[in-house]
This record gives sequence, structure tokens and C-alpha cells, in this order.
Amino acid sequence: MKERMIWSVALPIAAMLCLCGCGTKSYLQTEETEDVSEAEASQQAEANEADGSETSSAQLYVQVSGAVVCPGVYAFPEGSRVYEAIARAGGLTEDAYDVELNQAQLLTDGQKIYVPVVGEAVTVSQNGSAGLSDDGRININTATVEELMTLTGIGETRAKSIVAYRDAHGPFAAPEDLQQVSGIGESTYRKIADAITIY
Repeated sequence: MKERMIWSVALPIAAMLCLCGCGTKSYLQTEETEDVSEAEASQQAEANEADGSETSSAQLYVQVSGAVVCPGVYAFPEGSRVYEAIARAGGLTEDAYDVELNQAQLLTDGQKIYVPVVGEAVTVSQNGSAGLSDDGRININTATVEELMTLTGIGETRAKSIVAYRDAHGPFAAPEDLQQVSGIGESTYRKIADAITIY
């Protein structure tokens, strides 16, 4: 009889202790999990910040064409110069004519560097630009986006369209062919006709 009474008291107490113990253990595990999650989140945030700082560095995209070994579009960090672009394109070919090319000039985004061959009729200005003729007119076959933007009514979008058309179809055969470029109609052409050339 005494044994039954002892068991009837002992069993509920043991059950309560077991339940309390499980609850405490579960709570500790939850706290630890939260701590680990917060630490992982913090590490991930730091990694994302580091990635963001690397990808935010400015890049210049420059097209190198003409008498170079590997013509193409290349990316450069700000502060790079023309000679670096030529080196990235594999260097000059044997028939390259670079006498009037300013290789110390700073690169600009969207710039096109054209290296003529010996005997090619390309006029290069004193500052190393192949887009300005001796009489001050813009050579629409060799001018960069920036140079084209100096023309009346030609903004960045139209200037890029001219370069894209030229790259796709080759040099313009006549100044009037500029009207074949999307966005350049007769009225726009008339405004710039006296300021452009193909030589």
C-alpha cells in the first residue's frame, strides 16, 4: 500500500521534471540557432558590401580598330591611356601608321581609336583625334561619340547611332549618307552639312 502511494506521488513529479527539462533544452537550442543565424546574416551583409564596393569601380569601354592585331571593344579602369588600349588589342601591325596618334591621351567611355595603315588617307588632328580635319570639319567616318556631339543637334544618342551604323555598314561614301542613320533626317542634316566631311 505504501509502495503504491509512493509511486502515485513520484510519477507525476518525474513527468513534470522531464517536461521542464525538455522545454529548457528546446529554448536553449532556439537561442543558439538565432545567434548563429544573426552571425551568418552579418557575415553575408559584409560580403555583399565588399562585392558592391568592387563592382562600383568605374569602367571605360573603348573600341580599338584599324591596324592592330586584335580589333575589338575592351574595358579599362578610369585613368587609362591610348597606348594601353593599343597594347590590349595586341599591339600595332607592321603596316600601322601611328606617327600622328597621341598614345598618351586619356581614354574616355565610348571612345573609338582608329589606327590607320601606311598610305591611308585619314586626317588626324594635333590632339591625336582622327575625327577632326585640317579645316575644322568633323570626319563622320572616324569621329568619336564625343566629337560627333559637338555638331549642332547631335546629342549622345544620335552620336552613338552614327558610330553603330558606321560599324555595321562601313564608312560613309558621302556626307549625305548620314541621313540613313535612324534619327537623322533632312532638317538635322542641313544644320550640320557644312560642318562635316568624309575625308
